[in-house]
Amino acid sequence: RIENGWGGMMLTVMKSSGFLTAFAPVIPLLLFFGFFLFSVLPWNTPRKSFWKVLSLTTGAPFNPVSFRDGFIGDILTSTVRPLQDLTFTVFYLTCGLQGWWTSAFQLHSAAEAVEKSWLVHTVLLPSCMVSPLWWRFLQNLRQCYETKQRWPYLGNALKYLIAAEVALFGVFNPGNKSTVVWITCFTGATLYQVWWDTFMDWELFVVQWDDGSFALRTRRLYPQKWIYMSIFFLNFLLRFCWTLSFIPQHYMLRSGVFVDAQNFPFDSAVAAAEILRRTLWGLIRVELAAIKLMEERKLEQESIVGSSSHRSTSLEQTDIDEDHDGRARVSMDIERFTPQNNGLLYKFFESDMSYMTDNQILGELCIWATVFTSLGIVAASHRK
Repeated sequence: RIENGWGGMMLTVMKSSGFLTAFAPVIPLLLFFGFFLFSVLPWNTPRKSFWKVLSLTTGAPFNPVSFRDGFIGDILTSTVRPLQDLTFTVFYLTCGLQGWWTSAFQLHSAAEAVEKSWLVHTVLLPSCMVSPLWWRFLQNLRQCYETKQRWPYLGNALKYLIAAEVALFGVFNPGNKSTVVWITCFTGATLYQVWWDTFMDWELFVVQWDDGSFALRTRRLYPQKWIYMSIFFLNFLLRFCWTLSFIPQHYMLRSGVFVDAQNFPFDSAVAAAEILRRTLWGLIRVELAAIKLMEERKLEQESIVGSSSHRSTSLEQTDIDEDHDGRARVSMDIERFTPQNNGLLYKFFESDMSYMTDNQILGELCIWATVFTSLGIVAASHRK
């Protein structure tokens, strides 16, 4: 009772002196900076490794891409909405602190300045939307250059290119989302992502060529089949939330009018569903990488134990490699196609690029990067 009396007295004094009114706007700022300091200090801890690994992902294509880097890149593509919220928070606090310091307005009045900011709604938020897709796109180009193989890396890069352009055309012109063209592109991009998840990232099903049916792969780590089927169906349904999560909830038109770019009533649920989907996706993605790593080590042990006298000769020699993203590939030492005996159009669709020089490969990859950026510029130039 005495403590309550002293607390009430102190509260009355602070209210009468205006201390709470002056200090209240600073509390969100202190919490934000406290969170930022906690994420970097002390530096010589796992925090240093975290930021270093993150820099390797965002530094594509200047760094080699490992399975870890590609996995983190995929995770970043599912954190677009949190990145947009973080950017909005930083700009909100910066404007509020500036207005509070110059006595132009209080921190709680900074929302109006943020809503009218051209920089936030036409540059920062769209950049947060497309940057993770751009990083992952460049990672695939780097893997294509290192392995000199178009497939599967350019096919994976195409997935992020299409997703980025669908999202950009949807955010810069919200009216596009009601057109048949945009809906068709959105549906096609999503189905392509589902196919890639199932048959490339997971290799979940194998085709029974005798009757054309599908069956789960035989090598599995999880004991129950229903785990894989449940994740497959949830991933199929929630994949549609992935592209929707890229589009900001609000957007400023060229005329300065603030409109809703996302009409979905459960916007926060879309972002949460995408995080859940990515978690389930990662369970099978890491499982497949572990299986292939065990198979690779088993083959290495067998090659060490086995003697060269017991090796059978054949017309073709098979070597098993491990790509940087953990996906095993089988390469045959067969006669490679050359431009002399094949047309240029056929060579463009051929996976093998070993006959090309480094400059030729870089030139082709630059075309891919130019298409990505050019379509983004076209989408921005047609903003309402």
